[in-house]
Amino acid sequence: MPRDLDRFPASQRDALALPSIPRHTYTSTIRDALADGSLAPDGARGLLEVMLTIRAFEETLVAARSATFVPAPGFRYIGATHTSIGQEAVAAGVLDALDPNDRITSTHRGHGHTISHGMRLIAAMDEAAMREFVGRPGWQPSLPVHERGARWHLYRMFAELFGRADGYCGGRGGSMHIADVSRGHLGANAIVGGSSAVAVGAALASYGVTDPFVVGCFLGDGALANGVVLEAMNFAAQKQFPRGVPVIFLIENNQYAESGQSIGEVTGVSHLARRGAGFADDNMHAEIVDGMDVLAVRDAVRRARRLCLGGDGPVLLEFETYRYLGHSLSDDGRRYRSENEVAAWKRRDPLLTFPASLIHAGVMTEGGVAALRDEVFERVRTAAIEAANAPEPDPARMTADLMAVSTSDLIPATLQTTDANVDKLTSFRRSVPEAIPQRRAIAEALVEEMQRDRRVLLYGQDVADYGGSFQVTAGLLGVFGRSRVFNAPISEAAIIGTALGLALMGMRPVVEIMYIDFMLQAMDQLANQVAKIRYMFGGHVTVPLVIRTAVGGGKGYGGQHSQSLEAVIAHFPGLKVAAPSTAYDAKGLLRTAIRDDNPVVFIEHQLLYNERDVVPADDYSVPFGEAMLRRPGRDLTLVGYSYMARVAMDAAARLVGEGIEAEVIDPRTVVPLDVDTIVSSVRRTGHLLVLSQAPTQGSVAEHIAYEVQQRCHDALLAPVAIEGAVPVPPPMSPALEQAHLPHAASVAAAARRLVAGAARPSETR
Repeated sequence: MPRDLDRFPASQRDALALPSIPRHTYTSTIRDALADGSLAPDGARGLLEVMLTIRAFEETLVAARSATFVPAPGFRYIGATHTSIGQEAVAAGVLDALDPNDRITSTHRGHGHTISHGMRLIAAMDEAAMREFVGRPGWQPSLPVHERGARWHLYRMFAELFGRADGYCGGRGGSMHIADVSRGHLGANAIVGGSSAVAVGAALASYGVTDPFVVGCFLGDGALANGVVLEAMNFAAQKQFPRGVPVIFLIENNQYAESGQSIGEVTGVSHLARRGAGFADDNMHAEIVDGMDVLAVRDAVRRARRLCLGGDGPVLLEFETYRYLGHSLSDDGRRYRSENEVAAWKRRDPLLTFPASLIHAGVMTEGGVAALRDEVFERVRTAAIEAANAPEPDPARMTADLMAVSTSDLIPATLQTTDANVDKLTSFRRSVPEAIPQRRAIAEALVEEMQRDRRVLLYGQDVADYGGSFQVTAGLLGVFGRSRVFNAPISEAAIIGTALGLALMGMRPVVEIMYIDFMLQAMDQLANQVAKIRYMFGGHVTVPLVIRTAVGGGKGYGGQHSQSLEAVIAHFPGLKVAAPSTAYDAKGLLRTAIRDDNPVVFIEHQLLYNERDVVPADDYSVPFGEAMLRRPGRDLTLVGYSYMARVAMDAAARLVGEGIEAEVIDPRTVVPLDVDTIVSSVRRTGHLLVLSQAPTQGSVAEHIAYEVQQRCHDALLAPVAIEGAVPVPPPMSPALEQAHLPHAASVAAAARRLVAGAARPSETR
């Protein structure tokens, strides 16, 4: 909320006038395109080849599923498959209009996008680039260079769909999750609209690069009713991005969102392009395009690309097209549409109309078109047979590549920030360790890492001018400017999704979700996208992303601002979770998190922001997965992280006067969890009491108890006990909240029962 952007009351009486949305404005023919130089004869033949390849690929999959085509003895094709037969003109036209340096995100119906993307790149490759692309040295060396590339591309696509090791993602992704991130394909997505925010984040990464690019975000018509898509469009259209966000939303309106009609049934608009009016004064340059005309598609995307590179993005294009088959191979489509409707669209089949126009313009002959069809069919079927006979992934390596082992500890000097003026933050001037509050320790880590690495940027709700709800980021805007510290809309899904897109492009975003309760608004982006993308894409990407969020009660904020949901997050493989209890650890762990090449959820407790600890002014970090012995003891082990570590220390101090010496272990990170240190302590004390600010059921405390009882059953003198919150939503009333949460007295009482051999679950206080 910049101070120089005043919002005064309106006094005039008027009406809002919305720009019109053009529809089917392209009227040129192939002859026109050849004459004006916008299309060469080879380019026209190339468009047909791509469309024929998509059709042959999809028909081969249909035949494989029905077993009318068996590419290998005993082969059985399984997995969800969504074909795009009828929609080939959109995929071919879009990718032909984009530059090889541009990026795309795809959908669950994305075979055509991936085929077109690969063939577009292959057409621009020389021999050296092809050797790098074809990952198997000496593979079919007798073939011409581009034929070799096309066959390798199709082979890897079939291999992925068939679950083979040579697939683009090693067989882990399958039909709905193909990606080739290093070459600009940021991934297909099984979640409808799931990659929309990723595309916007990737487009944001084009700011400041020497070779600008745009991102084409493919979406189905059903996605325009999905929350994250609408959040992503709003995010992309923000006026605070003065040069616009260079993303093109490419809506393939094939008339059916599975079986529901997007127009006339499940929306209230006659054209999905009208969505653009809700997000930008210019309608996001919305346009409705004939998606059965490959030249119209190509023309619209070329114009949209120019707008984006000129600083006028984002752009919304709706392509009116049709899928001839059902939603998936288990659906024939006959239950929800008429034969007359299907026949009418088939009369406009781009693989009938476009070859006819090529023949009419003299670009190709009937014999040439037929020969090309046969050539493509043979290439596709051969690739399918080779893929069906390719080796399967080794189950022994199933867990490989879940987490990256790399960090950004060592970076070139060119990545260091040179224009930051930290002297503006006078409170940060110090040369010796001193006791500072945890909020300042977190801010120091952010400042130091942003100075060190210009790829680090910070955004979230109210983090800029205001400094965040807990004033952690106050002052950072004045140091780094609005290009690196900026406010985001109240769009948790878009915040996390765009951060993922930025991370895939090599940036290192730190985003804030104000309260962990709000993470539930974004769990698809966190759990289905951020957590899974590295593994699902075959380990070929890194995701250097930090999500800061606040947890815990004690301030009377009630049931939707006070939960401790770290166990929900820790459930998803692929995420790291840090939960510091001291200012020293908060700074050191956050620096480690920012340098990690994996996604980290960094949990900050509301009651710890003002707690002061001695924090060095020099460069240091705290490693993940190493618990801290906070206090030695001999009678029992107390385990607590975040605020519960403080509660454990207070409880231990109470117990000393009763002759009970409690050892306190602070795990510091939930994932990875240092079980060894806990086990070592329990083997010395014989008793374990785990603290949890969340209700016990499904908590991290239960996981710790399980691990210890598996490894220490012979050393335990009593069953492991857990002291957790009462299993109700956090109440607002101070009296109820005090009784709801574990505190020093209740923990001390539980410890006495445990040592006395009378441990039992605490249901109420």
